[in-house]
Formats: sequence, structure tokens, C-alpha cells
Amino acid sequence: MKRGLVWTLVGILSFALVGSAATFLYAVRPILYGDRAGADPVRVDIPGGSSLGDIAARLAAARVIDHPMIFRQYGTLAKFDRQVRAGEYEFVAGESYRRILERLRQGDIIQVKVTIREGLTCKEIATILHDRLGVNEAEFLKLTADPELLRRHSIDSPSFEGFLFPDTYFFPSRTTALQALEAMLQRFFVAWTPAHEERARAIGMTRGQVLTLASIIEGEALLDSERQRISTVYHNRLRRDMLLQADPTVLYALGGVRRRVLYSDLRAMSPYNTYVNRGLPPGPICNAGLGSIDAALSPYANNDELFFVAARDGTGRHVFTTNLDDHMAAKRRADILMAKPATPTAEQSSEDLAPPVPGSSPKKSKATTKERSKSGS
Repeated sequence: MKRGLVWTLVGILSFALVGSAATFLYAVRPILYGDRAGADPVRVDIPGGSSLGDIAARLAAARVIDHPMIFRQYGTLAKFDRQVRAGEYEFVAGESYRRILERLRQGDIIQVKVTIREGLTCKEIATILHDRLGVNEAEFLKLTADPELLRRHSIDSPSFEGFLFPDTYFFPSRTTALQALEAMLQRFFVAWTPAHEERARAIGMTRGQVLTLASIIEGEALLDSERQRISTVYHNRLRRDMLLQADPTVLYALGGVRRRVLYSDLRAMSPYNTYVNRGLPPGPICNAGLGSIDAALSPYANNDELFFVAARDGTGRHVFTTNLDDHMAAKRRADILMAKPATPTAEQSSEDLAPPVPGSSPKKSKATTKERSKSGS
């Protein structure tokens, strides 16, 4: 009788141990291996301040996990409860709970690649950010001219135009307009070094003036090898108090639409139109790259060139000259290559016209838009 009771107790205990082991394995499996390994990826947004219970509920609703209680309990015991970073994540449904919590702790949020190319305006950047990140364009453009924000960052220009550094960025998918602007601005402050500041002072220019000239160079140059030479032409014109007559400034004055400048455009009443206003515009007309910034700071010495015209030979190069006669001869050669009509009309591009704007210095002709394709990703 007693022997039977002993064996009964042993059986019950064994059953309990097996049951406990099964319960343990049931709880441990999703922690170590996940629930449905190999399933499709799922995006889950984790708001700031979410508790582990909130996160478990969101993951369960998205079918990333099947056992929210086990997830929450394990996260608490493993002390993940105060280490979660907010953001949008992409999980593979069935991923192990430990891996999920590790990624939440590391802030392994979705990153969106956004390329901002040289020469884009703030308006064009706003469109790219809207297309890639869903950023509100109007909100972004409002921030680029926010007086308080400009003062906070000591910007000596009417807006952040010229200060949003062209580069490839990896933005969190929930990036705001302000966060995007700040990221590009901080990249500029890294690119603009004390050496740039020292060089600007040496040539008698402020940082804002350098960036303004750099933006015009960016709008004109197709070849890196010509940036410094184009810079030299503009420096020479500034020293002689000549009108810069830069077509990209006319386009900016007209709203920044990329097209050929027409003769009828040259009288646009805007402080940015360098055909009617002497000196540099009030601020940059685009966001120039480091090549154009360096060129603006380093004009050639002992170079008297005052004009340049697009060669129109398919290379993207310009012909540079020191006087109007040579300039007009270079222009005629370029016209022959393009078989331009001899009689200009109001609808021709300004590059086809030899006479200067009344009251201005001799005209500097060049290809205007040159069919540039400097758009964002």
C-alpha cells in the first residue's frame, strides 16, 4: 500500500515537473526564437513615453508577437522597461522578443535616405523632404525665414537659403520640418571651418556674402574646373563696381523656376536681379556645395577676366575674356555653333543678346540654365 502511494507521488511530481518544463519552454521559446520566424516585415510606430505594456499591445496588434504578457514580463525582468527609444521601427513578424527589445533599446528606427544636391533652393529642398519624408512644405519654408531661428543660429542673411548643406542624409522616418532643417544646418557648420572664416575676413567678405557669391557660382558652373575662374570674373566685376549680370539671380527673382532667361526677364524688379542692382544680392540664391564655397573664397590673382560665354560645343565649358570685343567675338562663334537667328526678339534667351541693359555695364552673356538637372532624390 505504502509502495503504491510512493509511486503515485513520484508520478504526480514527475508530471508536475514535466508540466513546469513545458510551461517554461512555452515562455522561453518566443524570447529566444520568436513565434513565427520568417514572416513578412511590419512597421510599428512607438510613441515617446510608451510603457512596455503599451509597446506589447502595439506589437501584438501588428501581429509581430503572439504573447504580449510574456513580452512585457520578460522586458521588465531584463530591465528593458526604461530603455526604449521612440520612433518608427520595422520588425519581422516572429522575431525573438529579446531581439525586438534590443532593437528598441538601440533605437534601430527606420532611416530614409535623402540626397540634397548642390544648387538646390530651399523651395526645391522642401519638395524633396515632402516627397521622401512627408514633411509639410509650407511649414519647412516658413522655418527657413523664421527671424527668431535665424537669430538663434547667428545667420547673417534674410533666410537659411545657402546654409542648408548639400549632402546625403539618413533621416528617421518621422523627421519633422524643424529637425530636417537643423540637421542640414548643423552639417553646414561642420563644413564651414575656421579656415573658411579666416579666409573670408582676409578678402573683406562676411560669411553671408561668401555664400551668396558661391550660390551664383553654383548656378553658373557645370565643370568643377571652371568654378574658380567664374569666381574670379565676379570678384573683378565687384571691384570695378560693375553689374554682375548673373542670369541665375534673375531666375531666383522670378521664383526660382529653372528655364532659359529671356531678354524680357532682365528688368524684373527685385533686389536679387543683378542686371538692375549693383553688388551682390541680399542673400544666397541656392545652397552651394563646398566646391563653389571654396571658389568664392579663392579668386585667381593677376587675372583680369570680366566676361564669359557658354562655348555651346557640348562640353559645358565657357569662353573667358578680358574685354568686350573679345567677348562678342566668342559669342559670335558660339552662335554659329548653335545656328542662332540673327534678329533677336523679346522671347529669345538673354544669352543671345549683345547690347547691355540700358544704364548697365557691358553685358556678360552665357548659357543660362544649360539644361542643368540638379534635382533631389
